[in-house]
Amino acid sequence: MLRLRPATSSNRSDCSGGVFDWDVALRRLDELNARVEDPTLWDNPEMAQGVMRERTKLSNSVDAVKKLEQELKDALDYAELADMEGDEELLEEARAMLKSIKDYAGRAELEALLSGEADGNDAYLEINSGAGGTESCDWAGILMRMYMRWANAHGMTVSVEEETPGEQAGIKSVTLTIKGPNAYGWLKTEGGVHRLVRISPFDSNARRHT
Repeated sequence: MLRLRPATSSNRSDCSGGVFDWDVALRRLDELNARVEDPTLWDNPEMAQGVMRERTKLSNSVDAVKKLEQELKDALDYAELADMEGDEELLEEARAMLKSIKDYAGRAELEALLSGEADGNDAYLEINSGAGGTESCDWAGILMRMYMRWANAHGMTVSVEEETPGEQAGIKSVTLTIKGPNAYGWLKTEGGVHRLVRISPFDSNARRHT
């Protein structure tokens, strides 16, 4: 069994709406920059931290869009030049550049939809092996390593808060803290029962286990 919960609810964003609206984002960023310049902001440290987090997240999103636009322009110019010269190798490079931009844009679009109240929070992830003995403990260990690798691959950090090892293999339970942009938003649908069907390496009769 895998459970997810947000690490904190204190960094609630004041910005609503699930789709990244460019004009709204720029106006909101101007507002946040003005609030940061207000010397009274830190009279309320919790509110100030929320403002700083929102500004950082929005500023990163705006910078990412600007970078994406420039990279797209460069790639199209490169493709046009390659086409004019009839250089197939350069055209392949241009196609690769455009594919990379498309993949990046797709991920950015998904992140723009993570606008839930807790989506921007860090996450606590709990994995419990259940009642399946050694096989379940091994599967829980596999899940733990999978989520740790996923988090690292997405630029997030992982720390183990609690861990109970299995008697022969794997783990009985573990609690991970995953920190990074929209950690809870990305992981919130992962809760529930995860099953693995395989020939058990722990069964001398090589039977299939679930």
